[in-house]
Amino acid sequence: MLLSISRLYAQDSPFPDKSELEGKNSGDFVIKSGTIYKNKADFGLILVPESRSNPQSRPITIPFIRHYARNDSIEKPIFLLGGGPGKSNLWTEMPEVFYTHNDVINVGYRGVDGDIKLKCKGIGEAMTINNPLSPASLITMRKTLRGTYDSLLQESIDLNGYNMLEVVDDIEAVRNALGYEDFNLFSTSYGTQVAYIACLRYPQYIHRNLMIGASNRERLLLGWEPEMVDKMLNNYNTLWKSDSEAVLKSPDILITIKKVFQTLPIEWQNIRIDPDKLKLASFYLLYETETAAALFDAYVAAEKGDYSGLALISLGYDETVIDTSRQYWGDFINKVVSGGLDTTKSYDSEPTGSIFGSPSRKFWWNSTSLGGWPVNQIPTEFRQLDTIKAKTLIINGELDFSSPPDYIMELNPYLSNGKIVIIPSMGHMEVVYNQREGFEHLVDKFYRNGIVDTSKYIPKKIDFTPAETFQDEAKRLFQNEIK
Repeated sequence: MLLSISRLYAQDSPFPDKSELEGKNSGDFVIKSGTIYKNKADFGLILVPESRSNPQSRPITIPFIRHYARNDSIEKPIFLLGGGPGKSNLWTEMPEVFYTHNDVINVGYRGVDGDIKLKCKGIGEAMTINNPLSPASLITMRKTLRGTYDSLLQESIDLNGYNMLEVVDDIEAVRNALGYEDFNLFSTSYGTQVAYIACLRYPQYIHRNLMIGASNRERLLLGWEPEMVDKMLNNYNTLWKSDSEAVLKSPDILITIKKVFQTLPIEWQNIRIDPDKLKLASFYLLYETETAAALFDAYVAAEKGDYSGLALISLGYDETVIDTSRQYWGDFINKVVSGGLDTTKSYDSEPTGSIFGSPSRKFWWNSTSLGGWPVNQIPTEFRQLDTIKAKTLIINGELDFSSPPDYIMELNPYLSNGKIVIIPSMGHMEVVYNQREGFEHLVDKFYRNGIVDTSKYIPKKIDFTPAETFQDEAKRLFQNEIK
């Protein structure tokens, strides 16, 4: 669906022609009626300042989509805030329950969906450097980032305008343009940080706030200490050891992983196995329990001499980072750093005996710090936790590596009218996708009545036997090269 919509946007845009806004001012907008996902919809463009902190800022165009309620719009509209940063916020088809009695609005993320697209393909290409976590590679990456940053400035792009606070103000501009008095928020992953800022900045307009896979504003993005990564891995190991089938493959999955890194070959069938890329890819594969099971299976196979799965994961890292069709690296970095990263320090330290440290933090925070990406940060009051008054429900998975439950529970004192629910044995977005009936029931009860009802979620045990393994996929892809 995403691919088909992307092609539609590229070939026959459902949006009005940008020329209709010529000579107009910030806040002015145009709309074109249409349909999407069987919904009647408005496709809009709105003019907003590139940087609201600069009185001389040029206007830029932000697209938005209003999906009309399929029945009477008797409930308050829902503004959607998806994951990222560096990803679009336009093309997400939601379950039926969202559209029944609510208008649903997507406001494009500046830096991805608007006039200025911070794609920065060269960053992804630079990320394929061998041993990306080594000191030399981090220095090289930092130089690449600074060069990209300077190039964007030379193109007259005001990077100080591409941050989460400006995204929140874009949402407010669209709310005002469409004439809504107040509204609900639905956010996932990175979008939950945007939602948190919105609740602080515009408390008078936000009625109910549902956050899935939420992250902690003070913990920033990808800011997990190595000790927390190890703790989450140990949680997995406890579940592994309690599984009678899993322990037959390995009595201790963490010992298996450590052994594999100690004996990792340079290549498999002429495919380089880069230990640093393997650590980075492993971290992201741990976001969901299904991909985690396949990852652990690949390490078990490697311990027994079959490195094909790990070779595919290492190769897949390169192919993923250079694909800018859905990941705009410039936007990603700009929003991470401007969100509050302390760029004056190094993030190299890792505890002795750590399983694989905190690879994403080490890579991104080191390469963007110390002059790597010197963008201004948003004001202090939006970089720290403060009380939000909106009726708020946070739903996270117990095994969410992207948003560890310990960090999320730190939000509790700041939810004056909210609740946090941790769903056992689930990862980052599995609370949405793995048990759709439970999720839709939760959404309906919360937005209609403000009730927290997780009763339709069924307790689930992790299956550590993947339906498809990385090893099988590697052998299919490279069957001609296998000796």
